[in-house]
Amino acid sequence: MDRKFAQTPGPGEIYLDHVGWFVPDIEVAAPHFETLGFPLTPFTVHANEKPNGERVLSGTANRCGMIRRGYLEVLTRMPDVESPITEQFDACLARYTGVHLIAFSVSDTEVTTARLRDCGFKPEAPVALRRPLPLDNGEQGTAAFSVIRLPNNAMAEGRVQVLSQDTPDIVWQPSFTAQANCAAMLSGILICVSNPPEAAERYERFTGKTAELRGGGYRIPLDRGEIVICASDTCSELLQDVDIPELPFIAAVSVASEDIAKTRSYLLEANVPLFENSDNRLITNSRSGMGAQFVFHSFDQEPFPLL
Repeated sequence: MDRKFAQTPGPGEIYLDHVGWFVPDIEVAAPHFETLGFPLTPFTVHANEKPNGERVLSGTANRCGMIRRGYLEVLTRMPDVESPITEQFDACLARYTGVHLIAFSVSDTEVTTARLRDCGFKPEAPVALRRPLPLDNGEQGTAAFSVIRLPNNAMAEGRVQVLSQDTPDIVWQPSFTAQANCAAMLSGILICVSNPPEAAERYERFTGKTAELRGGGYRIPLDRGEIVICASDTCSELLQDVDIPELPFIAAVSVASEDIAKTRSYLLEANVPLFENSDNRLITNSRSGMGAQFVFHSFDQEPFPLL
């Protein structure tokens, strides 16, 4: 696994950009991420921007744990707002508290929208999102994204979307980027499903990448990051402590470490339980990760070996 990845993809590339937790109370969730070494950005209310510049509340808000490449998003619901976004949020949260959002990044959302239509999906037109963010120089900036969403029932795993990062220098502020735990890159996700071949074929079409049949599951390598799809028994073998509430279930998130020994020291000093503590890979329990297990690994170690 190469350490040299750009922050945003080039033409024809697709990255694992971020993953998102749906939680009932973001302030209860925040200490879990901070204990793992991910300081969270300030609370931000979400709005979509119309062509005339009007901003319309979407019904959710977030705080994010920034990694040098990629990030973790923690989302909660805003009261008194009803929208397709909140309808999906409520349905996902009723299933379990944990990861329900997978976001991929591309350089051109118009080209990707056309590709998704050609592959049998029904994407909505790209939506312009704007987020106010404090800058390290004391000023206020505006983060800009163009997001392609699917109908709520298109992906059983939750909200699976594609976006372009239009202002990466604003989104990745050094003061909010994880340092102490040596996290370098969001490297993968593990999805536990009842029908792995069906899910693998669907994510092949969605990402435009080819799935590899690997032992007990499928691996879809992206231009940065990977998707691993498997059944419950393989998931239990990979994670040991996994508690599967129901299927489908996004069971784990992997993060590549710049220095796995320093990551280990940080987690042990923070009293984070480790169910695997090997030379190149560390696995937390799901309670530490608000419903998902974290796999920290060195760059030369696959996060989810399926051989």
